[in-house]
Amino acid sequence: MRILIVDDDYVSRTQLKALLSSYGDCDAVPDGELALQMIRRAREESVPYELVTLDVEMPDMRGQEVLHRIRTWETENGIKPREEAKVLMVSALKDGKSIVTSFKEGCEAYLKKPVTAAKLREVLAEAGIRGQ
Repeated sequence: MRILIVDDDYVSRTQLKALLSSYGDCDAVPDGELALQMIRRAREESVPYELVTLDVEMPDMRGQEVLHRIRTWETENGIKPREEAKVLMVSALKDGKSIVTSFKEGCEAYLKKPVTAAKLREVLAEAGIRGQ
């Protein structure tokens, strides 16, 4: 499985990459615009990301906006729902509005920081994502 980790915090990116490496090949980027470019390129090269983790609080583009743009692009390009990337929102925010907005935009799961291996496994299993 190809995984894209999007988080502006280097420590969080590194931690998620270490935790997710048993699930597949991981790439990590610090912002939403770069993530969108990589997602498009991966599809064009026929090696799409199957899982994307998005930090909710990023300085240039919030995670929900990135998610909205991913889902819009997938729809505009005829990508069927079963072929869409699964999206896991990751955030220190636990407010209901942030969580509801994330699910409305089309995420499969929401994980509160700090991320632990056990919490990550549980959330991924609930979303139907299994390790290699």
